[in-house]
Amino acid sequence: MEQTLKNNKRIILLDVMRAWAVFMMIQGHTIDALLSKSYYNSDSLLFSIWQINRGLTAPIFLFGSGFAYVIATFRKMDEGRLPKAVVFKRLRWIGVLFLIGSLMHLPAGTLADMFTLQAERWHRFFHVDVLRLMAVTLLGMFALFMLVRTRTRLFSTALGIGLFFLLVAPVVYTIDWAAHTPLWFAAWMTTATGSWFPVFPFSGFMFLGAAAAALYMRWQEEGRTARLPLYYGIAGAVLLLAFHVPREILEWSITFKGGSSSIWLSFSRLGWVLLLWSMIGALLQRTQRIPEVIPVAGQHTLFIYVSHIVALYGSAWMPGLRQTFGKTLEIEPVLIIIAILLTGTTLAAYWMHTQKLQKTMVYRYLPYAAMVVLATVLLFA
Repeated sequence: MEQTLKNNKRIILLDVMRAWAVFMMIQGHTIDALLSKSYYNSDSLLFSIWQINRGLTAPIFLFGSGFAYVIATFRKMDEGRLPKAVVFKRLRWIGVLFLIGSLMHLPAGTLADMFTLQAERWHRFFHVDVLRLMAVTLLGMFALFMLVRTRTRLFSTALGIGLFFLLVAPVVYTIDWAAHTPLWFAAWMTTATGSWFPVFPFSGFMFLGAAAAALYMRWQEEGRTARLPLYYGIAGAVLLLAFHVPREILEWSITFKGGSSSIWLSFSRLGWVLLLWSMIGALLQRTQRIPEVIPVAGQHTLFIYVSHIVALYGSAWMPGLRQTFGKTLEIEPVLIIIAILLTGTTLAAYWMHTQKLQKTMVYRYLPYAAMVVLATVLLFA
């Protein structure tokens, strides 16, 4: 099936970009988890491109998530206020997101086992993953909504906060947070404790996505959304010229350069994100129809993300492919596994989408059934 791009209330570009990000996550995680280390060659152009793409995946996903949250929330506003039912749903969703992220990294399969765990297992549990980062950042965005209430103030405030997370990251990374604060708090500050996505700088991409959404809605009122790819392309090109070229080609260096804390790296990634949005947006403007499964996947990225992570890395209740094979596979079987994960998770998401549209009993009660099963396992397994 295909989906017409015109006269659609959803922002198809947003759905396509989120689908792109989660598909790139699947291939990136699969290669990282299973491909033999003999293929890791820093002198290889193909490997370098793969590494750059991996670095862009999370910023694309986080930028799109911040964008989507603002669009969805403003559509629910009534005379500058959010109805109480919407407030409850937003807070509930944030809690569910944090809970899912925590359960995916639960260090034991039952509550009884948690009392006998070694400290190292709990340390790994505190590592911040992308879902818990999103939950905490969305909570901050929600508080921002309650304060600013207008698109203009949201744009300026979210832009300032987003830039703050990126610009202050180098200073934050000079502090030994684990020596001065509890480990669970230190894990939210930097990658030093092993966290994958601490708030510095990664929350910045979500707030910048929120600012972009506020600007988009203004352009929508002015009838300028057709020029969105051009504006994004210009902004992305400026950032790349200002941060990527000096860092990679001219080999300039500044204090605090390195890793996730690097201002050069963060703004280079932001430039590539905007440039990619620009290119995909321009392509969509020239396309009448796209396969329906692509925007559907973009609407169900949470399901696809969780499914492929559990399949690859396992959980407290089952081993994953990483535990079964390790980093031992050749390129051919890894590509086959990527194809299976892409196809399987996308088709499952499409099935869920059809159940949602049809408002079936399965879709309505499946989450509650899953919670009952999980509670039973935690208490009695």
